[in-house]
This record gives sequence, structure tokens and C-alpha cells, in this order.
Amino acid sequence: MNAAVWGAVILAGVVALSAPTFLRPSLRRMSVVDVPNQRSSHTTPTLRGGGVAPLLGLTFGGIWAFFPLPPSSSLAFASVCGAAALVSLVGLTEDLRGLPISVRAGTQILIGGAMTISFSWGLGVSWIWVFIAAVSFAAHVNFTNFMDGVNGISSVHGLVVGLAFAALGGIEAEPWLTTIGSITALIFVTFLPWNLIPPGIFLGDAGSYLLGGVLGATAIASILKGLNPVAALAPLSIYWADAVSTLLRRAKRREPVFEAHRTHVYQRLTNIGCTHVGVAVIVGVFTAANSSIGLLLADLNLRWPMGLAGISALTAIYLLLPRFFGDRLSPKPVNYFHPVPLPPDTPARSDWNPRVWAVIGASGFVGSGVVDELTSQGFRVRTLVAPRLTLRYRGTDGRLLTTLAGKLPELIALAEALEGVDVVVNAAGAASPDGIDSDALFGANALLPTLISLAAFRARVGRVIHTSSAAVQGRRSVLDASTKVEPFSPYSQSKALGERGILTLMTGGTGTGLVIVRATSVQGSGRNTTTSLIRVASSQFASVAAPGDQPTVVSSLTGLARCIRKVGTDHKSLPPVVLQPWEGMNVQEVLEVAGGRPPVVLPRWICIFVVATLRGVGQVLPRMAGVARRVELMWFGQRQAGSSESSRELSADLRRVLSDHRSKSETTPGAPPTPDSHVGKCRGDEG
Repeated sequence: MNAAVWGAVILAGVVALSAPTFLRPSLRRMSVVDVPNQRSSHTTPTLRGGGVAPLLGLTFGGIWAFFPLPPSSSLAFASVCGAAALVSLVGLTEDLRGLPISVRAGTQILIGGAMTISFSWGLGVSWIWVFIAAVSFAAHVNFTNFMDGVNGISSVHGLVVGLAFAALGGIEAEPWLTTIGSITALIFVTFLPWNLIPPGIFLGDAGSYLLGGVLGATAIASILKGLNPVAALAPLSIYWADAVSTLLRRAKRREPVFEAHRTHVYQRLTNIGCTHVGVAVIVGVFTAANSSIGLLLADLNLRWPMGLAGISALTAIYLLLPRFFGDRLSPKPVNYFHPVPLPPDTPARSDWNPRVWAVIGASGFVGSGVVDELTSQGFRVRTLVAPRLTLRYRGTDGRLLTTLAGKLPELIALAEALEGVDVVVNAAGAASPDGIDSDALFGANALLPTLISLAAFRARVGRVIHTSSAAVQGRRSVLDASTKVEPFSPYSQSKALGERGILTLMTGGTGTGLVIVRATSVQGSGRNTTTSLIRVASSQFASVAAPGDQPTVVSSLTGLARCIRKVGTDHKSLPPVVLQPWEGMNVQEVLEVAGGRPPVVLPRWICIFVVATLRGVGQVLPRMAGVARRVELMWFGQRQAGSSESSRELSADLRRVLSDHRSKSETTPGAPPTPDSHVGKCRGDEG
């Protein structure tokens, strides 16, 4: 580098070192404070947004350095600096006001793609490589953000990797690489005292995005310039290994991938007594070691498999460091519902003649259908509002539910409201098949059913019918009335836990005839899920897996309401779990009736591959688990025990519901569907 470029590097360092002097008062006035959370390794609120200092250093130093660089280097240098500055501004916006994750991720990918295109213009780079580079850029920005969790770690990382790139630029005679590496090293190491000396200041997303952006863009540009890929990626290997291994482990353990946590390797090192500076040094040493191997590959033209083996060995040692020193992760969360023995059947009652019914959740989709069925048969019906409950518990122990429900203040009031009732139907709950895990979801679907059952026992109600969902049995090949459940999503997990609470009460003998009715995929006029079914069936995406004659679990609200009425009035002994009867249709027939045309029959292997992919995504994004399951049901259906006993009358009802709903959709295409539930009073269950 010539004197002018060295002057630019020094200018960048001076600006970055002095900027926090005026930056801190501004951040304090705007209350840009990092409050400790689960992922944090600090314990007191600390100013964040200090990454503006290295951003200013990069800006001033980069502008100065651009002009003395030779034309062959200026485009690469400008592309890297521009991408880093832009993504840092995204991080600054997140620091100041917050941004949705979709906006952040999308913007990062766009910046990475624009950087790659601007740099590789005229080089004949394939669009697939542009896409890969864009996604890799966004991934590295986020991985660097994940790793910015202890004091000093980002500054040390910027110093080590910056120097590694500067050295690589010298070996390969690439002035732009030496310049950007030197500037990166200096602007981040000068932030170190501001970060470490109390009261301290954090880089924030502005700084971690800048660091990830400049290093990610530098690596991509180096590879596109023809440099040794292993040498270009070696400095980033420790950060990628820590971040990727943590994400994969959390996905495998079915832990929320994007929630804050403290299970990165560098975070676990603090658990064994390492100070923040000590952790930063350890990560820096391993990064320097891997970078050195990469530099040797570039300088001595060693065979890349040898270098890759050395980098892999050092990375593996780093990942195992916590275990070497005795840190063990907590056991995998156990949410597997072990089958429990079926409780005894409800005894037969020859004198059973219920006249007064109470429907909890009567304003919802299922509840309103049950009320219509009962009133049409001459029964007296009380409609009750379901109390709104929350539940933090995510285990499988029904005994804990009964204990918690027994202490709720709503128990007495609900018991008084049920006085004089013969049959209680719980049709309330959170109808959120694709919903995220929340305390409200588990309160409505797990704790509420137990509360209602206890209240009914106090009020001496003769029979309680809890409307559950066949979703609790997940991907079992045949739905049945056993206690074997395989929940696959937060919704089905909450439903399975609700069943477990009621089964516990049955086993304990509450004196009230408790019956669980598992509803299948219930459809009806105005329901959102039915509108979605009609929309898909009418589109070019309407398809089934070959051969297409698989039984479907799609059913009608009329069929479910009749099932509940029969369970409530039957004087014979009743099993603890009743599965809503199959309505006699297969997957091809349902889509043909709903869409008005035959669906496409796809090769079975394609459907299996797509469903497996969606289920994999669902491991990372729990909300996608419900989507994957619906696609699987549309293509493959699901058999039900006793399905040969389907009713022609019920099949006709289902055909009429789908045909009528399709007709309404065709005549009023812009009309919004009726909500599944009435917010503010009670919630209709999914069924």
C-alpha cells in the first residue's frame, strides 16, 4: 500500500476511536439501551449503538482510500465498503426503532445480492452463484450478530480476521483486500477500550451487522476474484461453526431456534468461569489459528485437503471446549407423551335422560354448531363464556394441570354457573393450528378443559364432553381412540396436554362422566379453513398423491355436532375417548367437490420429498409444522379406525357443505370469511 492508503487506514482508526466521545450522549438521550435477556452475558442495562463509531471510521477511511487504489481494485473495494455500510444502517435502524425479522433478512439478502452483482458484473457469474452469495452474506451478518454476546469478542474478531485478510491481500497482490482488511482491524480494535472500560458501550446491531457485512462481503469478493476459497473462508470458520452447530442442535432438540438463549459455545465458556475477555481471547486464538492455515495454503500452495483437515480439527476442538471443562447442556426437553392406560368406561345409566345442556364456547364455530344441533332436538341450552387463562407449563404431566386448575379463582364461579346442568360441552379453546407457542394457547387448550371438568364435578354435572382434536395423534398411520398421541406443533401439543389433564381426572375418579371427543378436520360455511380449502381446490395447486383414493379426515360440522349429541344422550357405557366418525370421502373426492374439478394426481415420491422438506423447515420454524401437516393431509389423507362404518348421510352433508361454500365463494369472491371465533368473549375450538 502507498502512503495515501496508509493515511486512509490511520484516518479510519482515529475517527473510530474518537467518535464514541460525542456518540454516547446522543445514545443516552435517545435511550438506546441494551436490557439483559436470556442470551445476554451482561447483567446491567448498557448503552448500545456504538457500532456507529466503526461505521464512521469505515466511511471516512474508505472514501479516502478509494481514490489512490488502482482501477483493478477500486470496484471490489467500493462494493465491499458499500455493502457493509448499508447493512450497518439496517442494524442501526434495529437499534433505534426495531424492524421485523422478515424486513431485516430480506434487506440483508438484497444488499448481498446487489454487492455480488456490482462486483461480478462482466465476469459471467451465474445467477445461482449470485443467490448463494446473497444468502451467505445475510447468514454471516446474522451469525456475527449471534456471536456478539460478550465484551470484546467482536473487536478481537475484527482485529484478527481483518489482519488475516490484509495478509492474504499481500500474498495474492490484491491491494483492495489489504486495504479493507487493515481498515477493518483498526476500526474494531480501537472500539475495544470503549467496550471494556466501565460504564462501557456495546456495538449493538449497527456494529455487529457492520462487522458481519464487511467480513462476509470481503470473503465473497475474494472468492469471486479467484483467490483460494479455503484461505478466504478460514477466518470465518469459527463463527460459522459455533452458530451453525448451535442452530442445528436447537432444531434437533425442538427448541425455538430464533428465541434468545445462552447455548453458543462462547456463552457456555463463561459458564465454566471464563471472563468475557478470556472468552474473546479464546475465540480469537482459534480464529487466528484457522486463518494461519488458510494463509499457508495461499502462500505455499499446499493441497487444500490438508488445510481443510487442519481447520476442521481445530474447529472440532473449539466446539468441544465446554465439554472438556465439564459444561453439559441441560437434558433435551421431554415433551413425549408416553401412552397411559385407558381409564374405565363411563358406566351405563338406564335412567339417563339429560334435558339441560351447557355449551362453553357457544359463539365459536364448533360451539355454535353444537347449540344449533341441540336446540333443534328440543334440549335446553345454556351458553357460557370461557374464562381466559394462561399456562407457562409445557410438559406432559396431567397431575400438575389438575393441581393448577384446582387453585384457580375462576373455579368457584364456573361451578356455580353449571348448577342444574346435566351435560357440559367444552367447545372453547384457541383455534390456532399454525399458531406460535404461547401461554394463551396452552391456557385455552390445556388448562381450561381441566378447570371445566373440576367445576362440573363440584356442580354434580352428570356428563362432561371435551372437544379435542385428532391432531393430537399427528402422523399416526391410523387415527384411533387410544391414548397414543404424537403432537407435532404447539397447537397439537396444547391439545394433547389438555387431554392428559382430563385422563388424569378420569383415573382419579371425579364422579362425573368425562368423555373426550376427538374432532377431525371440521369444515363449515364461513370458516377460514374451509375458505382456504376451497381456494386451494379451485387453484392449479389442487393435487393429491397417487393413487388418490386415500381416506380423508375432512368432515362436516353437522357430523361433529351429531356425534357430540349422541355421546351426551347415550345411556350405554361410553369409552373415555371417542373419535369423530369418518364421513366416507377420499382425498380426490374432497378436492373435486370443493374445487369443481378433478385435482392433479402427483407421483407419490415427489409428495413424500416435499412433505419431508416442509417438516424439516417446521423443525426450525414451528409455525410451518402446521402447514406441512395440512399439505400432507391434502395429499395422503389419513385412515381412521372403524372407517368402514361411515355414514352415507354424513357424506352427503360434507358434500353439501363444500359445494355450498364453493358456490358462495364464486358469487362473492371478495367477501371476507367469517372469523372462526368472536374475539373478546370466548373462542371457538379448531375441531
